[in-house]
Amino acid sequence: MQPRCRPHVSYRRPEGVLHLSQKQPSLSELLRGNRYVVAGSAMTVFFVIVAIVGLFYLPHDPLQPVGPDYAAPSLKFPFGTTFVGQDVFSQWMYGARSTLLVGFLSALVTMVIGVAIGMVAAFIAFTDEPLMRFTDVILTLPALPMLITVAAFVRPTIYLTAVLIAFLAWPAAARVTRSDVLSLKESPYVEVALLSGVPLRYIMFRDMLRHILPLVLALSLFSVIGAILTEASLDFIGVGPSSAFTWGAMISFANDANSAFAGAWWWFIIPGLSIALLSTGLAFIAYGLETVLKEA
Repeated sequence: MQPRCRPHVSYRRPEGVLHLSQKQPSLSELLRGNRYVVAGSAMTVFFVIVAIVGLFYLPHDPLQPVGPDYAAPSLKFPFGTTFVGQDVFSQWMYGARSTLLVGFLSALVTMVIGVAIGMVAAFIAFTDEPLMRFTDVILTLPALPMLITVAAFVRPTIYLTAVLIAFLAWPAAARVTRSDVLSLKESPYVEVALLSGVPLRYIMFRDMLRHILPLVLALSLFSVIGAILTEASLDFIGVGPSSAFTWGAMISFANDANSAFAGAWWWFIIPGLSIALLSTGLAFIAYGLETVLKEA
C-alpha cells in the first residue's frame, strides 16, 4: 500500500507580526531613534552645559563694567556689552543657572504635589470630590496677577518664586494623573493585588507610578517651560526674584535702558532667543516622548 502523500501547505506570516526570535526595540532605542527627542535633547543639554560651566568660569564679572558702552559683538565680547560696558556673554552664562533652576525646581514641586493629589483622589473614593473641587478653585486663580500681588508685598527669592509658580501649576498635573490612574485602577492585576492584601501605598507609589512615569516626565517638561516663561514675565515687569540674575532680568534691563532704540539688539535678542530655544527643545522632547509611547 502506497503511503499517503501529505499535501504541501505554505504558511506566510502576516505582516506586522513579529517572529519569536525577533527582539522588540526597547524604550531607550525608540527614544534614540526619534528625531524630536534627539534634537530637543541636544538643545537642552547645550544650555545645561552653559549653566554648569558658568558655575566655575565666567570671562568677566557680569555686573561690573569691563568695556566700552554698547560695544558690538566681537572676539573680545562675543555678545557685545551693555549701556555701561558690562559683558553680555558673561551675563548670559551667569543667568542660565538661575533660569534653569527656577524651571526645574518649579517642575519638581509641581509634579510631586500634582501626582500625589491625583493618585490619592483616584484611589481613595471619599477624597476624590473635595480634592477635585479644591483643584478647580486653584485652576480659577489667574497665575500672573496672583504672583504680582504676592511680589508687591514680599519680594520673593528665586526659591520662593519657583514654589509659588508650582503652587499655581500643580492642578493640571493632578487632573491628568487622576484620569490616567482611574483607567489603570480597573486593570486585573490591580484588583488581584488589592484582594491579596497588598498595602495600598505600595500599589499607588510603586506599581502605578511606574506605569504613569512616562506621562509624568512629559508633563514635567511642559511645567519647566511654563515656569521659565512665567519667571521671565515677572522679571520683565520688574517683580522677579530679588536675589537672582536671569535671562528675563537681562531683557528687563535692556528694555529699561532703551537698548532697542540705541541699536544694541544683542542685549535683548540673545536672552530672548535662548528662552525660545530652550523652550522649543523641551517641547521637542515631550512631543517625541509622547510619540514613542504611542508606538511602544
